[in-house]
Parts: sequence; structure tokens; C-alpha cells
Amino acid sequence: MDPTYAIDAPLPSARWAPCTRACYLTLQWPVARPQRGRRDRQGPALRLPVVPHPPHRLLATCDEAGLRELVQCHMRRLRMTPLFSRAGPCFECVAMRLADFVVEACGGPLHYSQRHARLHAGAGLPLLLDEEGRELWLVQLWHAFDDVELPAALRADFWSWAEPLSVHLLAPQERHAGLTRYPYETVRGWFMNPTDGDSSPLARGGSGR
Repeated sequence: MDPTYAIDAPLPSARWAPCTRACYLTLQWPVARPQRGRRDRQGPALRLPVVPHPPHRLLATCDEAGLRELVQCHMRRLRMTPLFSRAGPCFECVAMRLADFVVEACGGPLHYSQRHARLHAGAGLPLLLDEEGRELWLVQLWHAFDDVELPAALRADFWSWAEPLSVHLLAPQERHAGLTRYPYETVRGWFMNPTDGDSSPLARGGSGR
């Protein structure tokens, strides 16, 4: 038998000391308190969108280091929001898991599957969001594009993957038919026209509700 697949073969070692609690106690999603009757007012459950595979040119152009830098910039911004107010020392663990998730999704090494797949907060994904948290996640991703000076064509590629993925990152009780979607060209128009920003929930960095 190939020793690579031997039952007692050691798993790949982590590059940092992983959180022994798998971050279940620090990622207390959703952020906002559930509102009674909210789902009924907003209609039936949402049919989850198809998440496309990110184009290979993302990894080919940015390489693994570039993708990790983008995730780190995104996470540094998110750390200043309510999403990670309770993360404490587990923040770096979560940030590394997310970076491994993004790199693997874009065609890179299988670090996430090998090291973290059993540590997920829900449904095989590294975190869960509520609707307000999803908007924070998206707007800070857009600003992270600027932080790393990601080319416009690659921004469209990444957003076309990340925006539908953000719907899958929602906690099940937060998925409803009235959920706002944020196509790339729509959001790009908001940020290209600051004077029109007041009409955009994402440009304000809030939910607009």
C-alpha cells in the first residue's frame, strides 16, 4: 500500500499553534440579535446562489503570497469591526484559516482541507455571518483591494467569487429571499462616485436599515 495513504500516516503539521477550541467559543455568530418574525416579514428562504470557481489567473498573477496579503489586509480591517470583537487571541488562528481557504479555493495548496476542514464554524466554511456582518465583510474586502492595489480585472474576478460566497457564509436563519445582492459593477459605481455614496449601504459601511 502506498505509505502516503497509510492509516497511521501523520497529518501535515500546522505552521502555528492552532486554537484547541476550534474557535467555536470566540466566533459567536450571528453578530446581531435575531429579530422575532424577521424572516416572515422578508419572505421565504433564499435559494443559495452558485459560487463559481475563481479564475486561475488570480493565483497565477497574485501567487499564494499575494492572495495571503489580500486576506491579511481584509482581516486587519475586520478586526476593527464588531465581527471580531470577541475573537481575542484566536484572531490569528481564524485569519490563517481564512487565508488557507482562499488560497485553496483559487487553486493553491490544499492547506485548508488538510488542516482545518474539521474545525469549521458551519457547513464546511470557516465562519458564519449575519446580514449586517456580511455587509461589513464585503465593504472591507473592497477597501482591502485598494490596500494591496489589486488590478481592476482581478478585482472583478475575486468579487464575482466572493460576493456569492458571502451568501453561503450567512447563518441559515439569515438567508431570505429579500437579501440584497451586490454585483461588481454596481458596487464599483458607488466607490467611483463618492458624491453618490450616501445612496449606497456598502459605501457607508453599514446595512442601510
